[in-house]
Amino acid sequence: MITGYNTDVRHNDVVFHVQTEDKGAANPSIESLVYVGGQVLASKRASYAELVAQGKDDKAVIALMDHQHRTMIAAIRHGKFDEKLLSLNAARQTGRSTGAHPSLVTPPAPVAPAPAPAATVAPADPQATLAPSLPPLPPLPPMSPMSPIPSVAPALPPPPAPVAPPPPAAARPQGSLLAAAKVAERSLDQVILEYLTSEADQDQLLLMLEGEPQLILGQPAAVALRASSSKSGLPISGAQVSIKMISTVSEPRMLAAGRTDDEGTLQLLFDVPQLTRGTAALIITAVAAIGRAELKQLL
Repeated sequence: MITGYNTDVRHNDVVFHVQTEDKGAANPSIESLVYVGGQVLASKRASYAELVAQGKDDKAVIALMDHQHRTMIAAIRHGKFDEKLLSLNAARQTGRSTGAHPSLVTPPAPVAPAPAPAATVAPADPQATLAPSLPPLPPLPPMSPMSPIPSVAPALPPPPAPVAPPPPAAARPQGSLLAAAKVAERSLDQVILEYLTSEADQDQLLLMLEGEPQLILGQPAAVALRASSSKSGLPISGAQVSIKMISTVSEPRMLAAGRTDDEGTLQLLFDVPQLTRGTAALIITAVAAIGRAELKQLL
């Protein structure tokens, strides 16, 4: 299994993380994933079974990985995933505005029925009558026969104000519609072709392992690295490189650090700590003026 690439790409104030890795001899393919905020936004997989059948070495697979990694970076910078990002953000907003799950809502407390009125006890004397609780109403004054009977008409609510229709949407120029259709029809290969031929795109930092280092728990190790430009392929000197070990049973440990020379290379010697349980991996990070790159190596 060949160590993959990890690159952060900033586009429209959003940081996209591109991860490209080899799936191994059991599944000879190259997989690239694009993450935004820890969630997978897009993916691309290419098989290299034909290269294996032709007897090609790891250099051919590395070249395929490099090409596919650049392809995903180019797609981001040309807005290929902008529509997917808008859909993802809309789904997140919908999830926030939905509210509590119905099964989690506390049901309202039952309303106690009103107490029944107390029963009236009949007097012992059947001839006795209960006194009225309210005084009698005075008699109405006599109405003159000639007086008209006033009629009371119910007050009607005022009619609702007419609702103005929404203004018509501005007509979109025919030229922009055709341009949008052409952009949607472009394939990913056309996007990468435009990316490679454009001089305005930003450069990216690529970090690669030279050879196959022996990384064994509890043993000394030597790692040879090379930092280069994704656009020109030229070496990147002065890149700050660090090697850290992470595990499921202990805190991260810094194992080695250094800077690349004029050829963009760096060799680091260190001891791999011993672990009696859990799993561990090495995180190799490089930082330069053109960006940041990262490699992951399981132990």
